[in-house]
Amino acid sequence: MNFRKYLKTEDRGFVVDMTALVDIAFIIILFLGIVSTLAPISSINVELPKATAEKTTVEPVKIFVDKDGNYYVGRKKATDEDILQYIKSKNAKAVVVVADRRVEYGKVVHVMDVAKKAGVEEINIATRRGE
Repeated sequence: MNFRKYLKTEDRGFVVDMTALVDIAFIIILFLGIVSTLAPISSINVELPKATAEKTTVEPVKIFVDKDGNYYVGRKKATDEDILQYIKSKNAKAVVVVADRRVEYGKVVHVMDVAKKAGVEEINIATRRGE
């Protein structure tokens, strides 16, 4: 039997298929590019002056409204009375309402009314940047 005719005359040596490696590298670069645009970079080098007072600005109280219309103060579910007492205990003059975009408009207005009853002077509605 003549096996020489079945042997390759040209030996190429060892060949590594790089297609999978290139695909994974591309996916990792794409993932990092998308993730880096999601987190806003808000670090500006500013050297702040020193002050003797501990806190000069008042942090607004955040009231969350989920898509089902439930109210939350911090991470706790809250009723109207809980919200009223929390705002009064913090002596807050500013409130930020962080509401789901699918919540009924009346629920947001209701929490704004509760905040006004507590003596809040400024009410803001949190939004996302978009076009």
